Amino acid sequence: MPRILKTVAPRIRKSIEERGLLTSAFRSVLLPVHLLREYRETRLRDVPTERSEFDREHGVETDGEFAGWTYLSDLEIPSANWIRGSDYTPIWPERLHAGLALVPVKFEDFVFVDFGSGKGRAILIASEYPFKRVIGIEFSPQLHAMAQRNIAKYQPRKCAVVESVCADFLECPLPPEPLVLFFFHPCDRASTIRIMTRIAESLRAHPRELYLIYVAPPAPIEQVLDSAECLTKVAHNSDRYIHVYKGR
Repeated sequence: MPRILKTVAPRIRKSIEERGLLTSAFRSVLLPVHLLREYRETRLRDVPTERSEFDREHGVETDGEFAGWTYLSDLEIPSANWIRGSDYTPIWPERLHAGLALVPVKFEDFVFVDFGSGKGRAILIASEYPFKRVIGIEFSPQLHAMAQRNIAKYQPRKCAVVESVCADFLECPLPPEPLVLFFFHPCDRASTIRIMTRIAESLRAHPRELYLIYVAPPAPIEQVLDSAECLTKVAHNSDRYIHVYKGR
């Protein structure tokens, strides 16, 4: 069950940063209403998750705890950016396969990086492709540890180097090789803008091929991606709501 009250102070700080003191003070009057609504919504899905076919087949643990979700407020995360993150839920394998099918590259030449990799399902699936390396970046030590255990158990791998890195991806440098970056809505709009800045800086420092796969971006995130000077949209799967961008 998510600890709703744990988010109160970070939410207020975040609002002040993004909207200013006066607007935040006005919005804070409505905060108890929002918290009550969130509590009711999460109670409705506060049931144990039935083990997924993926986890059963491969003997791993990538499912969320409650109706497919693991709440960040239930975890001890050292990064102050946790309030800007999204709760963990694993990617459907078919969605990631569909996204990778839209990327016209020779996988052997590319490094796959999952931003907000959680328990590691996306990097496990990506390891079925012959990437040069597969990396997951996760800021929760608990989820990172689970990802490491899952990597050790996972068998159908074509990539020899698969790792989970315990770090805040807003502070983690990008590998200098050609990249396929994967996002399954890991963070809010402000953090996404910061990531786009880091991608642009990395491309200037190390010009190379780069593709970005984003699954299910909310409208504000999609606007950030579409307006990013370092990216050009090159593919879209409307059935599975997948967007693919190429670095420039």
